[in-house]
Amino acid sequence: MKLIGRHLTRGLIYLDFFRLIPALVGTITPFFWQLVNLYGTLPAVLIIFGAFQLIVVSLAAVIYPCLLFKVSFMKVYGLAVLLMAAAVLSWLFINVSINRRAGFKLFKLQFSTRTALLLLGLMLGNRLVSLPVSPRTLFWDLHLKPHLAGRLKSKSREEIIAAIQHDYQQAKNLMANYVFFGCSPGSFKELLLEAGLQESQFVMMETIIPSEHARVFGIERPFYFYVLYSGKQED
Repeated sequence: MKLIGRHLTRGLIYLDFFRLIPALVGTITPFFWQLVNLYGTLPAVLIIFGAFQLIVVSLAAVIYPCLLFKVSFMKVYGLAVLLMAAAVLSWLFINVSINRRAGFKLFKLQFSTRTALLLLGLMLGNRLVSLPVSPRTLFWDLHLKPHLAGRLKSKSREEIIAAIQHDYQQAKNLMANYVFFGCSPGSFKELLLEAGLQESQFVMMETIIPSEHARVFGIERPFYFYVLYSGKQED
């Protein structure tokens, strides 16, 4: 009985529960960019819109009986839409906050989850990525800054390496435990090594995305899925 009491008091809701609100959005959005690379912008928009609609309807179906069926389902659906909008805003706030604090030169971060990382690894490379993680590890979807997408070749190799070194140092200063993941046409492996990262700190694998889909970026190269993580994961 004491154990049940503890579960109903101190164990009723942990602070990590509130991560689920932005994490709901952060789990879905990484798929949008890779669906764009795989199938094109229009199919990606339709698929992600359908995914969000499914979540909203499911949320409304959970709330409806909690209100003892005394409110019309359309009103409950409207409430679910508002809750989803709140989740999107909280996710956007986290992204703006972390990128402002990080001051990266090359990359930008979007809050995400381990679930998104694992499912993307399966979708793009038929592989579950095994990583050293802790309860406090944060997962981030990594992208080139918008003004650099498709224009990275305008920078010299030395500039790119210096920018990676800067961003890596900023990440270490900002977060103790992190996992960054993303996908891009062309391999960053040699650049990462020259920037000072150890090969044990990242995983890269070629994806199923056709290389001709990279023409939208003005190049034609294989797409690689990459995962970078802090060398030490603390509890």
